[in-house]
Amino acid sequence: MNEITHQDAQRAAMLLTASIKSVTFYPQAHPAVRQPLEELAGIISDMLRDKPKIRLGVVEGVFFLEDNLFVAPNSSVAELAERLIDKDINALTVLAGVSVDDLFHFAALLARKNFSSDLIFEELAKKGVTTIRLGIEEQQDEGEAEQGDTAATRTYFDALNAVRGAMKDIEKGRIPASDQINEVVDSMVSLAVRDHATLLGLAMIKDYDNYTFNHSVNVGILAVALAAYLGMDQEALRDTNTAGLLHDIGKTRIEKSILNKPGKLSGEEYEEMKKHAEKGSEIVNRMENIHPRVADAVLGHHIRYNRTGYPEWARQRAFDQLADILAVADCYDAITTLRAYNSPIPPKGALDVMRRVSGTSLRSELVEKFEEMMGEYPVGSLVRLDTNEIALVVRPHPLESCEAAVKIIIDAQGNNLDPPKVVRLVEQDGTRYAGIVALVDPLMKNIDVSRYFLM
Repeated sequence: MNEITHQDAQRAAMLLTASIKSVTFYPQAHPAVRQPLEELAGIISDMLRDKPKIRLGVVEGVFFLEDNLFVAPNSSVAELAERLIDKDINALTVLAGVSVDDLFHFAALLARKNFSSDLIFEELAKKGVTTIRLGIEEQQDEGEAEQGDTAATRTYFDALNAVRGAMKDIEKGRIPASDQINEVVDSMVSLAVRDHATLLGLAMIKDYDNYTFNHSVNVGILAVALAAYLGMDQEALRDTNTAGLLHDIGKTRIEKSILNKPGKLSGEEYEEMKKHAEKGSEIVNRMENIHPRVADAVLGHHIRYNRTGYPEWARQRAFDQLADILAVADCYDAITTLRAYNSPIPPKGALDVMRRVSGTSLRSELVEKFEEMMGEYPVGSLVRLDTNEIALVVRPHPLESCEAAVKIIIDAQGNNLDPPKVVRLVEQDGTRYAGIVALVDPLMKNIDVSRYFLM
């Protein structure tokens, strides 16, 4: 299947923005309207050449078109995202056969002030436009199951929405329903069972403006990946993933001034922050269709392996392995993430830190298994190859942990590659592309590795 490139996705978004602006001033026949619409229709037609539909929209303020996500958009893409948010359009589906006229009507309606999504799609229906629809329309063919990176990326953003929805419910004084969380867990566990390595790159996605949601999803991914690597059964995978997604849900009951404080917490503030584990456990205990061991793991995810953590009253309680898995996942994501009071540590260095607290804060055998799962060069590591190319490790190698699949982002001459070139350093037949000779500090190269997991 032909992949939609990042450049084409960006160009389509820019053309749609240009069309929205031009239809305000000119009729459809004017070149200022017709030309961008015709180019846009051509790009979309190419995208739809071997698929029945494409999906685009905004999740957590990030514009997406299929698997292309724009964390640091240019002004035109940012403007389109803002307009979609203003119209309350989170997602829409464009079907094969969309015409220039269809796109014109859609752009014209998006350009109208005080026109909500309901009115826009009501007017499109009146005009007979059936190729642009509100929301995400999934494939109806049961035999056409989504696989690999496409399914993983979509599941990631579904998980973000589920966690955000649960936390918003709590802020409004409601105990959240579990349906959306359980649906996401089903998808994530299915991916983990098929191939846990598919998920690992997604845990390198960092959104500093929505840290709590993003961190919760990343911990859910890392926890279920480790549980799958350990060979745990499917029910245990479900509970592990659910606990990861909900482990910080108690933070919704911590004062915002403490939660969002940019600097170090005072002693009193820290004591209040520590209450999030038990507050979270209380919430999860009241949610329907969630196993009690999930609430127990939420309670114990900061208890530490040597029982010197919190809550202090629960230190003598017998916690099962789930809490220890959460602690490993939570630690790894926290120390690889930029915070106001903490610089991010690259994946390889993060494993070194975890090894130092192994046997005290973290269970030793789980740290060993986590390191084994991540490989000699963990997913998210920036490396130099013996070809002098700079590459990002995106997947552990299926044969040897010291090898990897990578995205080459800077060629041997120092030129940035957009899109990056995806290669396996060693194929299953033993064919060798290149070897890793050194780790590279992303900060020294001014590279945000997170964005390459969104392409």
